[in-house]
Amino acid sequence: MSYDRDSHIRQKKSLSQVFLKTDWPVIRVAEGVEEWNISRILEIGPGGGILTRALMGKPWKLTAVEKDDRFVEKLTDYFNVSKEMYAGQFRIVNEDVLKFDLGAWLRESQEPTAIVGNIPYAISSSIVLWLLPYLQKVKGVKLLVQLEFAQRLAAVAGTKDYGSLSVYTQLRSQVNIDCKVERTCFTPVPKVDSAIITLKPRADVLDDELLRKVEKVCRACFTQRRKKLRNSVKQFVGEDRLEDCPIDLNRRPDAIRPEEYLELARYIYNI
Repeated sequence: MSYDRDSHIRQKKSLSQVFLKTDWPVIRVAEGVEEWNISRILEIGPGGGILTRALMGKPWKLTAVEKDDRFVEKLTDYFNVSKEMYAGQFRIVNEDVLKFDLGAWLRESQEPTAIVGNIPYAISSSIVLWLLPYLQKVKGVKLLVQLEFAQRLAAVAGTKDYGSLSVYTQLRSQVNIDCKVERTCFTPVPKVDSAIITLKPRADVLDDELLRKVEKVCRACFTQRRKKLRNSVKQFVGEDRLEDCPIDLNRRPDAIRPEEYLELARYIYNI
């Protein structure tokens, strides 16, 4: 039986909490991360600890970041009593993950590292955008997220799920949807299914300043998703430069591939 179900701690809707009630998704995450030959791992939002226990079965140094005081107390007590049962080393930080200094944590050690978590639906975008700039410093990331959100991250140009988040994510990472996780695997049962996703560093590392410029251009373009690209781009360049643009500005923003947004930003900023 999972520690989530044993804890008798009620869901906080304000934190978008849903708890796994079956073990197979966390086993899949732990086994997938094990293939990366890591020795250090960060878990986002451990909650009742079902994923934490699977990770602690491996000889890793685990740091868990949890905002909910109730779970911090429960997990601290649990691993203090049960630490002899586990191969890993456990540390928990009572903090909102978006305020956690990921850069400082990564600088503490040069050991091969991964990031995992069953993350709240309501702040999934914020968490992904928070960790993407650090992706080159880890072996990879595995997250349990809402299925529709996973599809947005992995979407290709020309599809309904494709948007600025797709562009941001794909220019900074290799995105893969590992598997679907049915909504019935959670309690309380949410209205949507979930998925396990993997984010791996890209082989070609792009300049961070260039990526920020791409994101600025992309954000402007997708605010006028249904209009021609020309309408958005002319806020960045004069009319005299529009005709020389290497990207066809008569196309719509959702038809432009991530690599084309990269080319567009280079043209706009003369890079």
